[in-house]
Amino acid sequence: MNTDKIKIEPRWEKSKDKIWNETFADLTEETTTQGIEPKRKSLRFYVAASVAAIIILLPSIAFFYTKNEVVGRGSHLAVVLPDGSTVDLNAESKITYKPLWWHISRDVELKGEAYFEVKKGSTFDVRSGEYTVSVLGTSFNIFSRDGKYNVTCLTGKVNVSDKLESVILTPNMQALWDNGKLTSKDIDDAKESINWKQGKFIFVGVPLPDVIQEIERQYNIEVLPNSIPDYSYSGNFTKTNDPNDVLKIVGTPFGIEFKIK
Repeated sequence: MNTDKIKIEPRWEKSKDKIWNETFADLTEETTTQGIEPKRKSLRFYVAASVAAIIILLPSIAFFYTKNEVVGRGSHLAVVLPDGSTVDLNAESKITYKPLWWHISRDVELKGEAYFEVKKGSTFDVRSGEYTVSVLGTSFNIFSRDGKYNVTCLTGKVNVSDKLESVILTPNMQALWDNGKLTSKDIDDAKESINWKQGKFIFVGVPLPDVIQEIERQYNIEVLPNSIPDYSYSGNFTKTNDPNDVLKIVGTPFGIEFKIK
């Protein structure tokens, strides 16, 4: 059979555009609807991501946020820590701690001198340079100035350590850095270490320059002469309104007249 002359014509009169629209209209609408859905998921995703970021960042903020309590020369300052523990700062002293992280780690950094009364709980650490005092609940005084360091235990038990060694203190014991070594000793009355809280000066065999430096610190003054003989001074007296009275008490035994600059 010769098929060259056979011609087949379509039996519908619809255009191809109309056929496309009628046949694939549903698919086009479904595709459009599905195109909106990812946008809804995307919004939920970003909200969830934001919440997750906040949850992750909160601990970091709590860990890195620090608070400083600073007291200048001629003043004292009482500080209450987040757990109710208290710190009395002597003149020209500073503590740093993390209030938002406190119930995870009770950690304080001290520069200067301070008396601590610690509430019982987790370990309480006080760091001063390379030295650390660790307690659970007790009271103690720390002096950390110009390379000199000592800790006096009034109640409870105190562990004092540096990078190499540690000593345990009980009431009426003192740890100190002496000749390059951390040592401990018994003392007669640990309460004498905090006489500064009542404005009292007690010195036993203390170099005279250190005595004058403490007077300058408590009164916020500068004392002349600048060069002071390295004598040892022992004595006790109470802070008066006029620092000249105190300077006379200290200078008279040595025949030295101190003046305020």
